[in-house]
Amino acid sequence: MRIKNLIAAWLLAVVAASALQAQGAAAAEELDPAFAPGALQRAAEAALPEEYIWTAGDAAALRPDRAKFNDRERELKIEPHVFRGTFQLSRVPANATLYVAGPRSVKAYLNGELVLDAAVDHRSPLAMHVFRAGVRSALRAGGNVLAIDAVRGWGAVAASDLPDVQQLAFGEIFVAKIVPAAPGENAAPLAITGPDWRSIAALPQGWQLPDFDDRSWPRVQTLGAIESSPGFFQWNLDAGLYDWPGYMGMSTYLRTYSLHASAVTHRAGGLEHVKALTNAGAGEPFAVRIPAGTTAANAPALLFDFGREVAGRLLVESACNCQAGILLSYGESVGEALSGKDYLGTNLLRVPPHGIARGPKSGFRYAWLRFVGGAPQTAFRSIRLEGIAYPVRYEGSFTSSDPMLNRIWLTSAYTAHLCMQDGVWDAPKRDRGWWAGDLAVTGPVIGDVFGDSFLLDRTLTHLVPPANHDVNGIPGYTALWIVTQADLYRHFGDKAALEEKRDTLLRLLEQMDRETDATGRFVNPHHSWLFVDWSPGLYAFTTDAEEGTELELVLAYRDGAWLLDQMGDGTATRRYEARASALAAEARRQFLYPDGTFGDRWQLNAMAVLAGVAIPRDYPAIWTHVFRDIGLNNTQTQTITPYFNGFLIQAMARMGHRRAALNWMREYWGGMLAEGATSFWEAYDLRWPKVHPHAYLQADGRTGYFASMAHGWSSGPASWLIEELLGVKAAAPGYRQVQIRPDLAGLKWIRGTMATPLGPVRVSADERHITVEIPAGTEAIVLLPRGKWSLNGAVVKAQSVEAGARPRIVVGQAGTYAFVRQ
Repeated sequence: MRIKNLIAAWLLAVVAASALQAQGAAAAEELDPAFAPGALQRAAEAALPEEYIWTAGDAAALRPDRAKFNDRERELKIEPHVFRGTFQLSRVPANATLYVAGPRSVKAYLNGELVLDAAVDHRSPLAMHVFRAGVRSALRAGGNVLAIDAVRGWGAVAASDLPDVQQLAFGEIFVAKIVPAAPGENAAPLAITGPDWRSIAALPQGWQLPDFDDRSWPRVQTLGAIESSPGFFQWNLDAGLYDWPGYMGMSTYLRTYSLHASAVTHRAGGLEHVKALTNAGAGEPFAVRIPAGTTAANAPALLFDFGREVAGRLLVESACNCQAGILLSYGESVGEALSGKDYLGTNLLRVPPHGIARGPKSGFRYAWLRFVGGAPQTAFRSIRLEGIAYPVRYEGSFTSSDPMLNRIWLTSAYTAHLCMQDGVWDAPKRDRGWWAGDLAVTGPVIGDVFGDSFLLDRTLTHLVPPANHDVNGIPGYTALWIVTQADLYRHFGDKAALEEKRDTLLRLLEQMDRETDATGRFVNPHHSWLFVDWSPGLYAFTTDAEEGTELELVLAYRDGAWLLDQMGDGTATRRYEARASALAAEARRQFLYPDGTFGDRWQLNAMAVLAGVAIPRDYPAIWTHVFRDIGLNNTQTQTITPYFNGFLIQAMARMGHRRAALNWMREYWGGMLAEGATSFWEAYDLRWPKVHPHAYLQADGRTGYFASMAHGWSSGPASWLIEELLGVKAAAPGYRQVQIRPDLAGLKWIRGTMATPLGPVRVSADERHITVEIPAGTEAIVLLPRGKWSLNGAVVKAQSVEAGARPRIVVGQAGTYAFVRQ
């Protein structure tokens, strides 16, 4: 009878685990609108052929002193540049429109006739703008000459070491085309910028005339087609190209999806058939009455709410014979959208008759529309989100007896997916860039939840700096690049991909060598800007920032040595093992306090634990004096971002305090959920005001709507809950061996899945039952909680580990193993 009961319990556990894990995956995909059935579509438009060009040999990004040319230096290098291109026409089309983008000001002559004279409002936050003009009357059959006088763009912030991205960021780019269509409509171009154009930085007499002899001018520098590099889509550099016909601005591996608003609020003016905006099959199309004399102040208006943070852009489809004008403001909060001062500013959408217009790409939940132009009765076939998503599935999952933790896991995973765009970005709103520190948190989430290595590997490749430079210009981020590469290899075990980065790894380790002295002390010889966390004293040129950076370097030296060992480079392995030991010893000498802590800062003690500078005998002191009261009574006593909180809860788990880490997770990440988060934020503090919280977020030295409400570095709980509670970790690269160490940490039950390259590893646990399912090709080391267990009806004979706290059993064949506590 006892055996029958054990078998029955095992079968019940297997069935329950399978059902709940399926529910967990379904819940994740319900939150993420990209996973509606049939949602993801390939971009309809082909990649555009027109190229970014500039005067050859002139770009500041190619100069040795390029560091002084940045977005703050708006009055440097503003001399005019002249560009000339020729093209042939067999006949003059019925319509023709010239488009120019990149410069802050432009004068365009077609066959000697001035057709465009325009300049950008310097107050606009967009890096570039699209100028356009009808040019049919200036065209002629046969040869045509387009001559343009341009002053470089205003520039934008871009923390990239890639010269072409730096050049875009400084505004030294120019693109033009002539389309045989009315304004806003796309067609195969008559003329485009490309390598055959010529340019000089001067204004010779008669340069604009068609018979001017420009053969002595050099050919232009070309950066390639405007959609040819994911670097061109970073840092919001291309946000202004939303008005460029045919521009999609996304990598070929991304997909789009449609989503209608879940609610439409803040209505004003003559709006008709509003239901059509939330229900595509609601009969008559949405329409607006636009009286003569309509301005931004009195325009019909409404606010779209898409129900959650999304990544993409607004898409407007006309059902009118008129051209419509819409002022568009995005917002991650209602306040940001209605302020008209959102991160990208308020921008004019010009919707062609019976055509489509797209807004800028961004991250947002709300969109405020003011209808400022059109016919007296302007109808729209559709106004909806065109989401942009990376096509992966939620292969990993986590559910538990605590609904709050389940929401935290789902929101964390969704936050990471929002950041999977043309690379793994920090955020879909700001900065839309590759940051190595952010990747150190988001990377493990992507591996554990989505099982994807392509985007991680691609992002690491793009982050590689020139020789003798730090990643993102930050010494600690050089270290975290190595840490992320180690995590990537542990998870996926791709030896060929690792070998391709051998030289890069060695170069970055040598860069770290140059920044430390012979004793192992970080000395910052180039006075690089330091960053550990957005917390007072932990960035810029401070003692605590130096300490945090040195601790990150220790962790990187350890991971770097391990990677070199995996590649069989014994000499380099021994060198960097010794280097790690020397730095760790020096760090202990410098930073260990008499009370056994590394000071009172949460971040520094957490990194000391993770880097192995703090050793197990230090843990009781660190716990008692620094970590024990974190989150106690729903309070927060130190400033810390969700980014470094990810490292903090890792350190708490390393020290054996998973239950306390869970409590802090509930307080901190749960606090964001309580304030309305649908994705996790760039910054948060329990002490900040709770009314209109977005207005009080603090990040990057600023306060307010500038801060991002969907930041990948806040997604740490998604991997933590899988790795620390389900207890699934790679014991050998690529999960050829996996350790499974379930820890309920006070919960009644936990269920979930780890995505591995060999297939899913599934775990289900409660007080009496633990069920694990392993794929073919892996060996599992299962560490059970203290007690006597049976496996598939037979008593387990196991080795005792962790000072007798855990029985250890090894299973080497694919299948489901159900353990029952006797």
